[in-house]
Amino acid sequence: MDRVLNTNLPINTANVHGPLTLLLVSGLSFLLLLAILPSVDSRIKYLPLPPGASLIWGHEKAIFVGQPGSAFKDWISNFGLTFRIKAAFGAPDILVLSDPMGITYLLQKKVFDYHHSAVVRPRVARLLGKGLGWIEGEEEHRRMRRLARPALTSDNIKAMSLDITEAATRVTKDLVEFVQNAGQKAEVNILDWTGKATLNIVGRVAFLHDFKAGNSKEAQDILNARKKGVSAIAKYVGFLTLMLLRRFHFLNYFPIAAIQGQGLAKRTIHAGIAKDLIQRSQTLGDEGKYQDQKDLLTRLLLAASEERILVSELYEHISTFMYAILTFFITATTTINAQFSVAGFESTTTTVGFSVWELARHPEKQRRLREELAPFGREPTYDDLQNKAPYLEAVLKETLRLYPGLPYMERVATKADIIPLYQSIQLANGQVSHQAVVEPGQTVIIPIIAMQRQDSVWGDGDAFRPERWLEPLPPQEQLCSGWGKMLAFSDGPRSCVGTHLAIFNYKVIMSSFMNSFLFEDPNVTMRLKISSSLQAWVHRDPDDPGRNELPVILVPTDN
Repeated sequence: MDRVLNTNLPINTANVHGPLTLLLVSGLSFLLLLAILPSVDSRIKYLPLPPGASLIWGHEKAIFVGQPGSAFKDWISNFGLTFRIKAAFGAPDILVLSDPMGITYLLQKKVFDYHHSAVVRPRVARLLGKGLGWIEGEEEHRRMRRLARPALTSDNIKAMSLDITEAATRVTKDLVEFVQNAGQKAEVNILDWTGKATLNIVGRVAFLHDFKAGNSKEAQDILNARKKGVSAIAKYVGFLTLMLLRRFHFLNYFPIAAIQGQGLAKRTIHAGIAKDLIQRSQTLGDEGKYQDQKDLLTRLLLAASEERILVSELYEHISTFMYAILTFFITATTTINAQFSVAGFESTTTTVGFSVWELARHPEKQRRLREELAPFGREPTYDDLQNKAPYLEAVLKETLRLYPGLPYMERVATKADIIPLYQSIQLANGQVSHQAVVEPGQTVIIPIIAMQRQDSVWGDGDAFRPERWLEPLPPQEQLCSGWGKMLAFSDGPRSCVGTHLAIFNYKVIMSSFMNSFLFEDPNVTMRLKISSSLQAWVHRDPDDPGRNELPVILVPTDN
């Protein structure tokens, strides 16, 4: 265990610069591009191509300036489930894959042949660490997954369910006190409190650590670092940066705020709580108590003691799991992956937030959920929430359908491949094809949020209607094969290893909030932005640049 005690790893605290640096780099890069721009002959050149591509931005600016998924949704309606778009700065065309059969093939059978792109993989490393979501290669991924799986089984989560409930309840009690001190009701940014609840649960069940209901200094440091990272990348300069990254991969290592700001939370975790957790948990190993613990950190420390992982990997895993759960990256392991899977959560934090927001706007649905949960009392059991609350699960599914933590999934083919398709393609040469032929290096984007909002599949794709999940679903060939017939937790060998924990965390926090408050609509304008994951952006007036928040009016109940 001497290897575990060596916790003084260097922390990257490089200064990050803003738009001026980016502008200079952009100008030089574009001049270089004009000099070296190659002609591209791709096997996807016969696929349908939406009109209106910009010479500089391709179709990618249209994707950024609109609401996430809106451009893809229009293109799918007009050009089918499989087509190509122009990339920014003359990069090769991008294959857009919305066909459920093709997606199932890629994620279930060939996912290890489709790696993170040079844009996405460094972002995962900055945001989460070089853990399970960052690793490529089937053998290495399976090795890392085996380390985490025992702590994340449904049986183990059930055994920890009382701890999870207690951790959520502590935050809810603080929120009740806050609202009562403000009067009969109060408007709060619900994301502040869902973040505290999620972090408190993560600390308790994954690391045997008490974040003091999200009020400890280390908890505040992590939550504040996350906010700063979200703000940097959600701005226009963030879009410009990412477009340049697609063409000029070396920019990943420049001190640009929109890039390096993504790593603030990870650096905060490494410099503080990760070191403390490893040092404190060393005592358990010295006392021979590892086998008595069910948490994730103990599993990782045991692996380190047996030299199955390095100390440096411990840091990466701690930051990945902690931040992944916090931002529901527990759901999307196959893209801008998080360790548990990156899904999408989007985050337990944001998924609960979006659910509360929608229920505040739909009182009749809030009433139905409240009636379902009422018989369970203030402390529902694991079985109550998992097996006896179908409408709660329907609310979760509907929230993830509308607000997937990971709106888009981006992969790059490492081998030539032929992707089978359910819906035929009308090629430019007049032929009809049921397959997409790709070459090594081909970028593939799966527009998850657009697929899950298709009116042709759901009828009212943009409407919040949890009841749809209690009714007959659309035909299977129109749906994906992941959890809930969606891609919230991805699919296949790289699907979210923390699916059970993510779902139960959500249900515990939601039931705790529902037992304590009525939710009312504050009548503000909310737009969606992408900052590695899907984020809410609220504008209080036309001149307000907006901020990352989800305001909801809370009214304490008599329970």
